Amino acid sequence: MTTEALEGLRVVQTLVANPRQWRMLLCLMNGPQSTAALGPAGVSDRWWLTLGALWGLWRHRLIVFHVKQRVWTLSPTGQSLRPVFTAILACTHTENGGQYR
Repeated sequence: MTTEALEGLRVVQTLVANPRQWRMLLCLMNGPQSTAALGPAGVSDRWWLTLGALWGLWRHRLIVFHVKQRVWTLSPTGQSLRPVFTAILACTHTENGGQYR
């Protein structure tokens, strides 16, 4: 990891409270997602956990909801953490023998 990515990781760790939120941020790195699409990233049969995770990320201004398109995206602050997300995905890809999970 680069120094920039490590510093970004420290910042994100203070804002992101649980693994569900991490998975949502990684999903949003690929582009806009609907609430329903983010449900499987959390716990789909407990939709309130998904909404709670989204609310926490929104409260820290890491994500934005676009009303007309009805999708969530990374905010400019969330976009600035892209090197951190890229490093996490690279580590995950290496640890799983080239398989994303």
